[in-house]
Amino acid sequence: MTSRSLVHGLGTTLALAATMACRSGDGAASATAPSLAPVSTAASASARLALPAHSGAVKPHGTAEAVVALSDPSVAAGEPTATPSSVGLTTVDFGASGPLAITGYPRALSTGMRDYATYMGYSKDGKSVVACGAMAPLSAKGDEKGNVCFVNQGGVTQNVGLDTSGESPFVGPALASALKTLKEGYPHDLVFSPAAGTLAPPPVAGNWRYARDIVLQVSGGGGALKFGGQYAKEEVVYPVSLSAKSSSPDMPFSGEWNGILQNPAGDELALLGHFFCMEWCNDVVITRLSYDRIASYVYNDTGFRHHKAKEYAASRDLFLKATWANPKAPLPPYNLACAYALLGDATNAEKALRLAIAVAGDKVKARAKKDTDFKSVLGAKWFNDLTG
Repeated sequence: MTSRSLVHGLGTTLALAATMACRSGDGAASATAPSLAPVSTAASASARLALPAHSGAVKPHGTAEAVVALSDPSVAAGEPTATPSSVGLTTVDFGASGPLAITGYPRALSTGMRDYATYMGYSKDGKSVVACGAMAPLSAKGDEKGNVCFVNQGGVTQNVGLDTSGESPFVGPALASALKTLKEGYPHDLVFSPAAGTLAPPPVAGNWRYARDIVLQVSGGGGALKFGGQYAKEEVVYPVSLSAKSSSPDMPFSGEWNGILQNPAGDELALLGHFFCMEWCNDVVITRLSYDRIASYVYNDTGFRHHKAKEYAASRDLFLKATWANPKAPLPPYNLACAYALLGDATNAEKALRLAIAVAGDKVKARAKKDTDFKSVLGAKWFNDLTG
């Protein structure tokens, strides 16, 4: 559990673990929107669950740090000056849109001493994700949906709780605003089962254009929550992980998937992990990824496995899919250029490298000139012109 005085903001660290094909490197069909309508439940899970209570004196645990690790954290600095189509790369057909399936989610959450977010969702305009719950052993009029809220907007997550500046706790402007934003948007009340002592996270239902190729998958429990997918019948890759790091080494966090939400437009997922350190800390780590970015990660990371095994035809096909899935991702076209060069296809290696430079800029030029995967084209005029 977390006393109100210890509810803390989470700073976000991006763990940079880029999955690159080349050895010396560092690291559009529309989806069908889900049917979303504001949900108003008379008795929320947070109201039906007991208010958090500590078994002993509050233990200070310092500041928690949210960690969102991505296999390729890089994004285009601006709008790329080229596209897969404009450079002439072979077009990819992803097939018909189909159900978005996530193996391992949702899974019933055992409450016990954990105080999950029980009221969560997107704002009406889709710009914010809010997750609230009874996470502090305090109460006040108007906090029936939660006395702590985590609000993600613009890639940053902040948390707000009851105001304790007066004689007794009260719902201040920040918490009131978060609760109002969620109420007027697309909220989900997690369903509590008293007999089992469990909560049911909201299911994910909808379509995306990668259903023919990819089944998404999560792994839960332990210090990190992993999110990824399986391409065809190949081994699952987990390009995304969520964790929380405590500044107190004797109070490590463990995580569970508190919720996975779709945005109102039906083209993004919000991943919400609940992290708990003994009975004193409850934090929610939130990250948001477009369907295209998720699919590109799965294709690229699966392709990288083939590339390491020197199965360059297989890696080429997957890097090509990753490039078309998310044309603003710098890494897939670079990896694709590597695969083409190793296959002796200089024509397409030039196209892919041209796109990588258009997306990521001059740093790609310096990288390519040192990369042994381009050994077969180092003397080509087009290569020297592109990297000069």
